[in-house]
Formats: sequence, C-alpha cells, structure tokens
Amino acid sequence: MTPSTPRPPTYGGVLEGPLRGHHRLWYVVRADGGDGELADLGRLKVGEPREGVLWYDRRSFPSEEALLAELPRLGVPRVPPVRRAGAGGPAVHGFIEGSTLDELAPAGGHMSARHLDQIVELFRALARVRPGDLPPAVTGDGAAAPGADDSAGFLGGLLRHTRERCYEERRPEYGWLFDRLGVPPHAFDDTSPLGARAARLTPRPYCLLHGDLHRENLIVAPDDALWTIDWELAALGDPLYDLATHLHLTRYPPDQEREVTARWHEVMARELPGATAGTARDLDCYLRFKRAQSVCTDVVRHAVAVREAPPAERAGRLALTAKAVHRVLARAEEALGLTGVPGPGAVEEIYDALPSADPHA
Repeated sequence: MTPSTPRPPTYGGVLEGPLRGHHRLWYVVRADGGDGELADLGRLKVGEPREGVLWYDRRSFPSEEALLAELPRLGVPRVPPVRRAGAGGPAVHGFIEGSTLDELAPAGGHMSARHLDQIVELFRALARVRPGDLPPAVTGDGAAAPGADDSAGFLGGLLRHTRERCYEERRPEYGWLFDRLGVPPHAFDDTSPLGARAARLTPRPYCLLHGDLHRENLIVAPDDALWTIDWELAALGDPLYDLATHLHLTRYPPDQEREVTARWHEVMARELPGATAGTARDLDCYLRFKRAQSVCTDVVRHAVAVREAPPAERAGRLALTAKAVHRVLARAEEALGLTGVPGPGAVEEIYDALPSADPHA
C-alpha cells in the first residue's frame, strides 16, 4: 500500500492577536486538519515581522526557531516547542498558557522563592551550553570559537554596535535631540570612559546567553512553572552580560538583586570554572553599559511614539515620554558622564519640538 501524502495543516482562525513583540506580531491560532503533527502542541503561536520596526539589538543567531529546536536536547528547561507546519511550511511555536511574570510580580516588586529558584535553574542550564555544542546550522556567523573567553571583545562589540547602529545611524534625524538632552557626542566611542572600562574586562569563558531575560519574557504556567520565551537576542558570550541584562531589565528590589547575584555566582563557580573571575568590578561595567544603551534606544523610541501619536493623544504621550526619558537619563548619568540631567518639564519641551507624522495635525 502506498503511503498517502500528508495533508498540510490549516489554521482554524485567529484566537488571539495580534500580540505585539518587539520585532514580530504574534497570532494565537488552532491547527485544523493535517495528520496530527501539530495536534500535541494545543494552541499555536505564529509570527510575522512588524513593519517599520527599529532594530537596536545585535542578533547573533539567524533563526530563533532553529535555536529553540536544539535547546531541549541541550538540557535547557521549559522553552516553547517549535514545529514545521507541513513540508516547507512556516515554523510555529507552541503557545505557552499562562501569564507573564510581569503581570503577577511587576518590575520593582519581589518575586516568589519558587520563581527565583527557576531563574537560577535557567542560568545553570545556560552555563552548560558551550561554544561548539550548537550545530553550525543554528549558530551561523554568530558562532564563537570553542573556548573563547574574550570578555573585553564581547562588550567592545556590543558597544560598537550601539554606537554605529543605535547612535550614529540615528544622528542625521535625531542628533539634535541627543544634543539638547545633553548626551555627549562621543559617549559610545572606544576612548570614552565606558569604552576604556570595557577594554579592561577580565576574560571569562563563553556560554549560551538568553540576552533579554526579563519579566515579560517569563511565562508563569498554571502549575507555577516558568517558561522562557523570546530567544531572538540569544548569543554565545560572556555569562556576566546575561546577569547584568537580567538585573537591569527585571528591576529587583535591592535585597532580591543581591540574592540573585549571589546565587548566580554560586552556580557559575560550579558549572563554568572561570566565569566568576573579576565579577565584582565587571558587573558594574556591564550595568553601566546597559544604562547607556537604554538612553540610546529609548530617546529614539519615544521620539517615534511622539511623532506618530494622534493629535488628541499627543499631550498624554509627551507627558509619559518626559517621565520615561528623564528616568533613563538619570540612571545613566554617571555611565555617560553627563554634566546634568534635564528635568521632566525640560524633556517635555524638547520633545514637543518634534513635528507630528499626522498630516492633519
């Protein structure tokens, strides 16, 4: 008997969406038909690129889906399953049922001990994935040489990307905005105080990094298990960068920040010898970089939001922008060597000079 050709799955309508990610719009769908190759995933998540999105972050792996397919084999727990929808069809993600951790424990608030345990467990699993463990089809040009420990080169590359892609490329349109906000024109150069500190980082062995580990990328399932989503910014690099990014974005209360840092240190000392070298000094350097990077990205993001705001919403958008940009400048004041930070009122006046994108405004 000749096997029949499998019928490609079809989607039984959009159940939710679009859900806005940083770089993609996501739709929650249900697979109908086919031969059951997607049935075990339950609801599915299908993504498409967002038009006109501004990319600020460096991508290391060419395909998030290819990476996700490898992670369970490498012992990384609770990541979305990925399948191909029919021969040559699009990759679809299993939809993780639950709420974001940010909904249950917003930034600035305490997390439960169970959730902290699972975040530490994730760091332990990532430490075990070394350069060379991922196949070339996954890493592409983002592969790091086995045994790489060039922490200074890793942060230097991030600093260079920020300077070239997030600052210099935006200066023709937004340079006046950076200048009026007091951001020094050479704040991201290799010869800047931040660049000089980056060049002196202690070498540490590379491992897999999530690259964007914060409360909105952690899904709390009904059984209280944490699932980690959005691996688009994953990389092979200095593990201390992942901790700094997590602390910067997650905004723990001081006592839990100290706890997470100490537990990360214990895990790395066991799982990745050499990873804890120089961390007391270098963690501060990475945190300074994240604060400076946030200025570079948020100044432009808020400018776009103000320009695109409908006339009736512009005043409200300006007020939100004033508070947010003032806050990010204040956090980065020392990192960028600012001589002062404009108050919210001054920031609002600066952004109010932006023309509206609405032709009827």
